[in-house]
Amino acid sequence: MLPENFKFLNEILNYSPLATAIYDSPDLRIAFVNEAMLKMWCADKNIIGKPFSDVFPSFKESGFSGLLETVWQTGKSYRATDTEADILKDGVPIKRFFDFEYKALTDENHNTYAILHTSIDVTEKHVALKTIQSHEQHLNYNNELELITNTLVHDAKNPISIARIAVENIMNNHVKQNPDLKNWLFVIDEALSSLTQIIDKTSLLSEARTYKIGKKLVPLSEKINIWVKEAKLIYQVPSLQVKLGYLLPVMAEPSSLYQVFSNIIGNAIKYSSQQEYPTLEIHSEQVNDGVNYYFKDNGIGIPREEIDEIYSNMQRASNSGNFQGNGIGLFIVKRIMETLQGTIEVQSIVNKGTEVKLYFPDN
Repeated sequence: MLPENFKFLNEILNYSPLATAIYDSPDLRIAFVNEAMLKMWCADKNIIGKPFSDVFPSFKESGFSGLLETVWQTGKSYRATDTEADILKDGVPIKRFFDFEYKALTDENHNTYAILHTSIDVTEKHVALKTIQSHEQHLNYNNELELITNTLVHDAKNPISIARIAVENIMNNHVKQNPDLKNWLFVIDEALSSLTQIIDKTSLLSEARTYKIGKKLVPLSEKINIWVKEAKLIYQVPSLQVKLGYLLPVMAEPSSLYQVFSNIIGNAIKYSSQQEYPTLEIHSEQVNDGVNYYFKDNGIGIPREEIDEIYSNMQRASNSGNFQGNGIGLFIVKRIMETLQGTIEVQSIVNKGTEVKLYFPDN
């Protein structure tokens, strides 16, 4: 129990604007709580005299009771800032953020006889800080916009190359009857359609300083087959063995998906092209809050110490010198995945191959 000479503080603390509570026993009995703390907790004075964990079981589940017990046992105070807590108001949890301190009050033998709990609601500060951080991210995005707009031209090369190969093939056959003619024309149509989407997106990015991507559920089974076929033609790897698993639809912006998948598939095929038996495996899986896509090849691989660097603009792996490229592709892929609120992960072993995982959230 609290010493008598502490009771005169009750009146002073009760009118203090700083939310304050005092616990005076190992089971964290609430000996005192002022009006500011009652308001913060959405509670009334009936809680006085009761153990903290009994009154606030949700705080126990969140670990606050454990922290208080540790302070009591050790005599060491605990302080935290910008800490999230759910306050129950009329049975409904309300997320708030607090700066708080559990101050251990000890006697001459260093035994704890009370804990002074003070707290400040910093929710508005937290929200304001998050808003500022969001604005800073938008500013950083705008600063990179010009660079990204310029590098998006990189993505136009693949469909242009496809169109040229197709046209050349038709010209060499003098547009004679050919059983593959329809297939070639289809390839041209798809390539030019992709090019148009990229040009439209580049124009949009150039004109809009605040770009908002529009997501929808996009089926990928047929598209991936087309993108694989395109890459095989570009890098002239007809012997490529492709194994496709279950290909789930994802929430994304359609033309952005072309840029992401064509880069990943193109890299896998390009850097496997010199293998005797080049292979590419693609499959997907549903996870709790989204979809993962996996791409596995048996190409030249990436040195382990360079994996984090391959997302930088104009950065290529040190062992890729024998292959054409400029290091822009994965830079763009990572930026697009961030815009989609997704992620990209790369695992690789030199001379064994590379596996790329793309995560697309459902929201």
